[in-house]
Amino acid sequence: MENNDNIKPTDWGLIARLLFDAGQNATASGESGAEELTENEKTELLHSRSLSKKIDLYYSQKKYSETKAWQQVQQKTASRKERQLPLQMFLKVAAAVVVAFLLGAFAYQYFYAGASRLQNQLVAFAEPLASFELPDGTKVSLNSDSKLFFPKKFKGGTREVTLEGEAFFDVEPNPTKPFIINAGNAQIKVLGTSFNVNAYPGSDKVEVIVETGKVRVARKTTNTSAIGELILAPGDKGILLYPNGVLQKSKNNDDNFLAWKTHNLIFRETSLGDVIETLEKVYKTDIDIADDEMKKLLLTGQYNDYSLDFILEVIASTLHLEVEKKGNRFFLCKES
Repeated sequence: MENNDNIKPTDWGLIARLLFDAGQNATASGESGAEELTENEKTELLHSRSLSKKIDLYYSQKKYSETKAWQQVQQKTASRKERQLPLQMFLKVAAAVVVAFLLGAFAYQYFYAGASRLQNQLVAFAEPLASFELPDGTKVSLNSDSKLFFPKKFKGGTREVTLEGEAFFDVEPNPTKPFIINAGNAQIKVLGTSFNVNAYPGSDKVEVIVETGKVRVARKTTNTSAIGELILAPGDKGILLYPNGVLQKSKNNDDNFLAWKTHNLIFRETSLGDVIETLEKVYKTDIDIADDEMKKLLLTGQYNDYSLDFILEVIASTLHLEVEKKGNRFFLCKES
């Protein structure tokens, strides 16, 4: 195939200048300098202007790091010699790219008027949200298809949030102001620790696994007063079962309870059926096994942040299987 040297690369510098000079209410076709744009660049201009409007709320709340945004722009324009535009405009272009990625790839944050105060809602869609810092300094990683509700500022004697889905919390210590998570019919209370909570709507349980510190897990009634509780130490797992509200405490034997966050997987003579169940949960995909006898095969191995395609190829090679991918589904069968 011959290379087409006449294909013009997207001129992001010109797009940024038009955004700044013409303002956001003009059209791509009627602006001074717009005649220099290709059809693709006109589309990018309109798309960038639309995204820049969406980030106004983020600017007002100062949710983006200017340093990080500036680094994004420098990477995008390093190979071009364009005139200097005001930093504000560069930041809006960079933030538009960031917002596009956030909205399309994994998560976004927005504000909504609650019953009595302004609330934040953090949402992870198809991919986990790696890290987010709450107003008190607590760090949260949110698994896919999960939501976290929290106030703009923690007031009073507690720091209270609500979780729908799965999240890992690294709570900023504050002995005088407990951190409280409402998750389904469970209430989790800590002073400063790190732990994982799994509380997806529609699930038959709420599960808490503690990594450091101590965690109190309590059962709630509809009026939110806690009845019954567990005290969990590092390595403990607490479960609240629905619908009877039974609380159970045990040692955590799941090496991969944080694999959704780290993509580090450990299997110790684990049945292939359990391996596939873990991979489906971590990578949010479907993996079919040809027959039930194959599920009894045992696998030992460790995979640190590898792609699912690579992991399945290694498993297939180890267990003398064949792997086939059709669309977003994988199929494992015996070697022919």
